[in-house]
Amino acid sequence: MAAAAAAAPLPRAPVSSPATRAVLWPARSNLRTAAAPPLGALGWRRRQPFPVVSITPGSAQSTPAALAVDPEVEALLDSVKWDVKGLAVAIAQNVDTGAILMQGFANREALAATISTRKATFYSRSRSSLWTKGETSMNFINVHDIFLDCDRDSIIYLGTPDGPTCHTGAETCYYSSVYDSLQGSKSNQERQVATTLYSLEDTISKRKEEIVTEGSGKPSWTKKLLLDNQLLCSKIREEAGELIQTLLENEDQSRTASEMADLLYHAMVLLSVKDVKMEEVLEVLRKRFSQSGVEEKASREKS
Repeated sequence: MAAAAAAAPLPRAPVSSPATRAVLWPARSNLRTAAAPPLGALGWRRRQPFPVVSITPGSAQSTPAALAVDPEVEALLDSVKWDVKGLAVAIAQNVDTGAILMQGFANREALAATISTRKATFYSRSRSSLWTKGETSMNFINVHDIFLDCDRDSIIYLGTPDGPTCHTGAETCYYSSVYDSLQGSKSNQERQVATTLYSLEDTISKRKEEIVTEGSGKPSWTKKLLLDNQLLCSKIREEAGELIQTLLENEDQSRTASEMADLLYHAMVLLSVKDVKMEEVLEVLRKRFSQSGVEEKASREKS
């Protein structure tokens, strides 16, 4: 049955069908009056926001024929290499952690809706309709940017999730490691596809847990730092000074990278002591990217 459903042709209605055109994008001259999203909500760069989605009266938001698009967006949609069923792979990625959250499919209407609403929207092959991630769970994925690959046949929604993405309650749908499975380990929903930075954060967190579960014993260097605030602070000062010296003494790039790695590691141990996640730090940085230095400093003084 699944194979038959996958093989069946999917109904498609052109986004720009004259008979069904709604006012999704107003005239270009009206874009300046569109309500801007909250400061910092757009990610790294300032962007002219697209207006909020508008739906033909009496229609469902997931009805493709109810949408109409700006000509420039229409041209972009035309440039995507949709497959024979009018679909392209759509991947949602966390803008702060880089984690791959989920993968689905999008058609023209789903991509148009995502551009307008900034909520990750996909095409359900089983229901033959649009669906917005979070429309039931309220765990929306708020899109900051959208990328097409070099062949223009796959899409990335880069955004911030409001909660767990996977229907299992996991943060991401990708928590099953093939190599762990081959070694006999069971899937762990807490496991994520982690970059080097987050793998280090995970290791530090495990050492912190071991202090509680395993008690005393010969501690690792990370455990020593976690248990001794004075030692940790002195090491951060020491590593910061050594990093500075690579500039003052014109040391080579590899030395600078090494000292920065030492400083970053010790700083991340401090974050663990303070129960601050690296994701929180990166979120602060992302929000600051959308402000000038003067604006950012003023906002801190007010708070």
